[in-house]
Amino acid sequence: MNKLLLGLIFTILLCASCTNRGMVAIDNGIVKLEFDLKQGTYKGIDVETGQTCIYDASWRVNDFLSTDADSIYYQIEAIQDSLGKGQSIQVVSVKKGQPDLVFNFNLYDQEPFVIMYGGIRNGTSEGIQIKEISPVANARLFYGADISKNFKLIDGEGGGCPTYIRETPSLLSQNNMILHFGTDDDFHTLVGGGASYGEFAKYALIGEKEQRKADLKEHPVEDLQLVSYIDVGEEAVGTDTVQPYITLSSGAPYKFEGNIAYKEARTVVWADREIGVKLHNLDKDKSYIVGLSWCDDADRRKQTVHLKYGDKEITCIEDCRLPSLAKGENAQIIYFEIPAAANELEPQLLVKQAGGDNVVISEVLIYEGKLPEERLNKPETVEISAADFTRCTLNLYASDVIGKLVDAKSGYMTEKDRFYLDFVTANPIYSAEKYAQTLRILQQINLNYYYFPTICMWYAMMPIYGGNIVMGTNDTVGAVEEMKRVKLSGFLKYTTMGIRLVPDCYDENNENGWWDDEHWRLRGSGPQGESMKLKSGHYRAPYDTSRKWAQAILDLGGLPFTYFQTAVRSKDYAEAYPQHMLFNESFHEIDTFDWLNKNYTTYDFTDIGFLAHMRDVYHNLNDAGIVGMMFDYPYTGWPVYGGMDDKYSTAAGAYRTIFKLASEGLGNKAYIHERNLKYGSDIALGYVASQRTWGDTDVITPEMVARSGLRWYKNRVVVNYDMDAKNLLKAQPADSEDGINKLLTMSYVTASRLLLANSFGTLDAEHVYKLSRIYPFHQFARSARPLDAFTTDYPRVYGMKLTDKWSSLTFFNEDEEHPQKISIKLSGIEGRGGAGLHPDKQYYIYDFWNDKLIGTFGGNETLEQELRKGEARQMAVREVESNPQVLSTDRHLLQGLLELSEVFWNEETKELTGYAELVEGESMHITIATNGWQPQHCTVADNEVACSLENNSENLVKLVLKSTHGGKVSWKFSFKK
Repeated sequence: MNKLLLGLIFTILLCASCTNRGMVAIDNGIVKLEFDLKQGTYKGIDVETGQTCIYDASWRVNDFLSTDADSIYYQIEAIQDSLGKGQSIQVVSVKKGQPDLVFNFNLYDQEPFVIMYGGIRNGTSEGIQIKEISPVANARLFYGADISKNFKLIDGEGGGCPTYIRETPSLLSQNNMILHFGTDDDFHTLVGGGASYGEFAKYALIGEKEQRKADLKEHPVEDLQLVSYIDVGEEAVGTDTVQPYITLSSGAPYKFEGNIAYKEARTVVWADREIGVKLHNLDKDKSYIVGLSWCDDADRRKQTVHLKYGDKEITCIEDCRLPSLAKGENAQIIYFEIPAAANELEPQLLVKQAGGDNVVISEVLIYEGKLPEERLNKPETVEISAADFTRCTLNLYASDVIGKLVDAKSGYMTEKDRFYLDFVTANPIYSAEKYAQTLRILQQINLNYYYFPTICMWYAMMPIYGGNIVMGTNDTVGAVEEMKRVKLSGFLKYTTMGIRLVPDCYDENNENGWWDDEHWRLRGSGPQGESMKLKSGHYRAPYDTSRKWAQAILDLGGLPFTYFQTAVRSKDYAEAYPQHMLFNESFHEIDTFDWLNKNYTTYDFTDIGFLAHMRDVYHNLNDAGIVGMMFDYPYTGWPVYGGMDDKYSTAAGAYRTIFKLASEGLGNKAYIHERNLKYGSDIALGYVASQRTWGDTDVITPEMVARSGLRWYKNRVVVNYDMDAKNLLKAQPADSEDGINKLLTMSYVTASRLLLANSFGTLDAEHVYKLSRIYPFHQFARSARPLDAFTTDYPRVYGMKLTDKWSSLTFFNEDEEHPQKISIKLSGIEGRGGAGLHPDKQYYIYDFWNDKLIGTFGGNETLEQELRKGEARQMAVREVESNPQVLSTDRHLLQGLLELSEVFWNEETKELTGYAELVEGESMHITIATNGWQPQHCTVADNEVACSLENNSENLVKLVLKSTHGGKVSWKFSFKK
């Protein structure tokens, strides 16, 4: 443990022992922190405005609070690190019989944020398991301000967890959050969350952590006493086994979309036919009522509930229609009485499908007491407390289900787990982007960009998605055949192609754990339906080793990717290597069912022997030439039940190790993909190149677009977001080119990786051409901003500033059945319905897909467009110049950023010059505004490049370049006045 911390703290006590009363403050001219050493609280002040932005804030470790301290000491010192120079105050709160709380608050020169981290000095005689660390505890917000004005709150969830705009002050988000309120004349923003990750997941909380549970206690049904509560889609079940508790016999977690009245309604578990809710530890002499809440994200589910105990099964409710969130209906709760005779028999409520796709439940609660007969077995609308903006509080904290062991007479500081807080930067767009840039620096992220698409062999060969089994199989032979089709199509003229093999055996004995050529030859995909079941292994001759198939892909011009089922057990591996398993047991049972690992724990990613084995696994793959991989079902890698060999490891730390091993083993240029649909934590940042944001799909929906779009500040900055597979043949609307144009546009604008569900054998030349318009993806740390995110229910306008005079603008009509008018104030505030352009300048706006000049607009005007159904209109916005200027090209969606370079107007020679990156055998059209000049002639530096002109209108001309071999060419276009 950190023994040096002890000496450091003793020094602090010695230096600051006379200052354990009164106030102390630090500031950098932008931010001021003022600590009340007597109360154990602090406040944060915007120096320029004098606004107190947070106050009554305290710091906390587990249940130890700074407000309970006997005395508080501090030390201020100069600092210099990767964020620059500044000053740090360390505060130490001391209470007899408890560990000392030690927290650092750092301010940097000319920066608007605070960086915080903390820990303990454990002077007690017992070890302490740190499960929560909070540098901002119970902070009140914006003293004297009415934060209810145009209140907006966006979570910072990662992975497949929903991200959306809220209008009430209630949020528990992984990673970070953005709070914004006010008017165009007076608005405020607060951004807070994790600034670096090592051993703990991070959380941002607005309101009460367990508000729903608190409401149920404060507003009980009749005179009932709440004794157990679970939000089943969010929590592990059966964590408190002293009181009555609940377990589920089956079910997988899922989250509904939308701004639902209360978050617990969104988180559900689902099963195909039945979910069993088992009740444990009921007292035989007491009466119990069980409540189930549920709702439907569509309007198709009906459910039946039976009570089973002993040899009896009683029907409680039949064919109950679930309320539809899609229709604006509220979630419902139904109460069931448990007969006294059932208490000792561990009764079950069996929730069964009675219509629709499957069965779902949101919450389970157990009350002690009785209800009148008329309240039983009947759905009631869930009652939710009204939003209270006057008591809005903020908590930022690190949390881990296992925690960090700190030995007696030792200390620990979370220097790898830092927090970020900015309450000074008013614009929510700029504030969020500053946060992500800081996270990138502190986490030392060097992101690898997916400038190419990837074909997933599972999707491409799966009949219900993009596939056609006739085209091949999800094995090494099929992968090489697919790469041959890609090469034959000519797509490699534009960029390379990733080919992802998916060794995904679901049999009891499978490839997992082993992850070697022998078992990839031995195992196929298992029972996924007769059309998909591989009769032989995933590796087949002549490509029956990692090296052989990977090299074949590379030789054809592609990039080979593979796939792991993160910590899914293989029975034979567990039996062969019990020492590599959690608890050092082949079959260590737990009380929670998982459809993949059943009731058993899995691999121990802190075990020295298993770590050595994994290094050998990655050495083999790296040596073979594998450039990237997907981790499926990563939730299986969270050791939530403990059993790790390293007693000092947290669950989050062990999970992070999974990706560290892959990143180090495959090299720093590898593409590591995390399909984290359940947890959504950013704990793996720095090792993963991409996160999946959606469940299995091959289409694009408005919810997908918004989820990634509202994470613009982290997209391409700390991680690439992947909306999962897209089938070009399923693009909607299907009766026009707008369908495929929209799919490609929004995949580029709001995500940063495109996975294809199609085999190239199903695509024609036009599909390949359309796909090429978005490739290569740009490779710099910026994504389009949702310009209307903080003034609307759903962002429909995205913009990215490319230079001081040039922006990219996207209008998105999410309605695939009706046209829609969309507008933006060109000089308005970014994020608040504006594009941030200069009000006194003039701008050309050119439409890429429709290939036309929309017009010339003053920066003080509003741009309004009527979009066709399901259309995404991609536009270049360029400041009007006095000389001829480029407006667009037909080569790439960004209209000149990647395919043109060094474009310059030479006033002396009266020439517009530049370089163009041409594609072999394909014409590039460069649209130029003449601005009153007369076009003369064009020349190129390469004799094998043809150059011609097309006059479009009085003020527009197109320069057409065509090369027989492709590559970069210099061009000149002369004009006269």
